[in-house]
Amino acid sequence: MKTSSKIIYVQALSSLSLWLDIFLIFTVPVYLWHASPSSIALLAFCLGAPMLFLGPIVGTLIDRHDVRKTLVFGALLRTLSTVALALSPNLQSFLLFVLFKGVSNLFYFPSITIMVRQLIRSEERKSFFSYVSIFDQSSKIFAPLLAGLLTLALSPKDLFFLSAAAVLLTLPPLRLICLTFQTQMNDCSTNTLSLYRDIARGLSIFNALPFQLRIGFLYSLLTSLALGIYDPHLASFLAYEGLPPVNFSVIVSATAGGAIGAALLMKLKLSNVDEILLRSHALAIFSAALILTAALVFFQVPGRAYLYPFVWFVNGFSYEILIISSNIILQQLCPSENIGRVSMSFRSIQMLCVIIGPSLGTRLIIAGGRPAPFVLAACMAFLTASVSVAVYLYLYRKQPPPLSVSTEANDSSGEPPVT
Repeated sequence: MKTSSKIIYVQALSSLSLWLDIFLIFTVPVYLWHASPSSIALLAFCLGAPMLFLGPIVGTLIDRHDVRKTLVFGALLRTLSTVALALSPNLQSFLLFVLFKGVSNLFYFPSITIMVRQLIRSEERKSFFSYVSIFDQSSKIFAPLLAGLLTLALSPKDLFFLSAAAVLLTLPPLRLICLTFQTQMNDCSTNTLSLYRDIARGLSIFNALPFQLRIGFLYSLLTSLALGIYDPHLASFLAYEGLPPVNFSVIVSATAGGAIGAALLMKLKLSNVDEILLRSHALAIFSAALILTAALVFFQVPGRAYLYPFVWFVNGFSYEILIISSNIILQQLCPSENIGRVSMSFRSIQMLCVIIGPSLGTRLIIAGGRPAPFVLAACMAFLTASVSVAVYLYLYRKQPPPLSVSTEANDSSGEPPVT
């Protein structure tokens, strides 16, 4: 089996475990301990707080250590935290283990990002991320269905063991993958002063990143904030519209279907299209979908309930192209010695947007009614898409070197050939 196929297998099992965890973390407390809405909000905070507060620090640590060890360590921590959730006797201990789960994710995901950078060649990355996206979105759809069916025979809390087993099954291929390459550590020193100096260099490292990578972070942050403003209020909005719960399920499935369609299109038809051009197109389509949604909601268009699945399909389609193209650009342009720190710092700020967004959406609903979050999100998406198109037309197209060529000369790490 090729190395890329092994990593795709690992990522598929990891996605299944991740979506099972997310589904169970927010349903088990409700059914077993009758958790209140405030407790559910606290659960969400516990899951995201490690990423928010510790992301850049852990990313820096991973950049300074053997990524093979941090990856296996992260996988073992994910397994242990999941088993702990299955064995938690009450809501208080469950909250503590959810925090532990967030910490375990901190070590695993940046490590797999670094491994992908070192092992997946530039010309394979679009195909690779397309496959990963297909499995991830399929897990997003089928993990809740699988959990729902298994609850007919098992306790909901016991399903955490299934999630832990999925992560354990990644260890044999991870061991084979780790044997295929030698990693190069930047700095084996682990004293506190050295680590502090390394973290303090964060701003200078960010300023030294290529322009397209830096402005791409801005695009993604604005898009995440726009999503955070309206997406968490979707279920309550549909209830306000008088629509049954099945409409929410249809919209979620349509969004995932759009994402799967985008991944297939990237694999089959768009493999030779420039990633930065794809990113601009994705932002333009995403803004068009949000503008259409805002118009349907604001003007109370008759029969709009039948159009919601379509606009959310387009929403999922464009957002997934944005994710895939942004992942490729990160892999292409970010210096290999800092990719852990850079990716985790970005995720940390993105988590802040995810936390701020729902509160901002709530205030908008109170001040301007139900359409207000959609209108503001549409305006933000349109502004982001406009800037992206302008930057592409007036800056990027005037630069003669293509993306993959311009970074090839910068890779002198002695690691497996990447561009």
